[in-house]
Amino acid sequence: MLQGLFWLWERGLSMSNRTDASKKILFIVTAGVLAAISTLLRFLETPLPLLPAFLKLDFSNIPALIGGYALGPAAGTAILLVKNLIYLPFSSTMGVGEIADFVISASLVLTASLIYKFDKTRKGAIKGMAIGSAAMSLIVGPMMNYFVLIPFYAWLFFGSSVDAIIAIAAAVNTGINSVWTYILYAVIPFNIVKCLAVCVITGLLYKPLSPMLHKYR
Repeated sequence: MLQGLFWLWERGLSMSNRTDASKKILFIVTAGVLAAISTLLRFLETPLPLLPAFLKLDFSNIPALIGGYALGPAAGTAILLVKNLIYLPFSSTMGVGEIADFVISASLVLTASLIYKFDKTRKGAIKGMAIGSAAMSLIVGPMMNYFVLIPFYAWLFFGSSVDAIIAIAAAVNTGINSVWTYILYAVIPFNIVKCLAVCVITGLLYKPLSPMLHKYR
């Protein structure tokens, strides 16, 4: 499937100077390729040292952030949505984890790409990543965990016992003894590391990829 998308992408690039319709097709295909890569990366996740094992890092937000910068905020958000819709059949959380992932990830991708849309400079890109990372790590991530993820996972896996989640986290970090300390010592550091990895890799990849991604215009 991915090879077919890249073939369509290359065909689209060769047509990009012909008509507005071909440019629209190329736009959709480019977003589709990025969504496909994002979905594949969603399956590749790994736990981080010094954090609970159920907090797993993946790099699926990188194609979405690249898409948000190259194709616009709506495209970046759509890539996140498609990724989570495709991942739904493999969900072990009845779709709640995917909804939370979309909301949390969008706080980074949408915020960063909106800022970059109005300031398409290196400074604007970095500013967007910094503000988007702060929104995800310090506001949206903690709120979604406190109000949605922790209560839901406690109900789904532990018979509504939030203490069971805290106990698992406390086995890794003895400073965790409540929901708030779990968010402070586990959720926020995890999201900071994730945002840092996503933003650094995006920053390294975006410039060399940018000429190809902008050929639909």
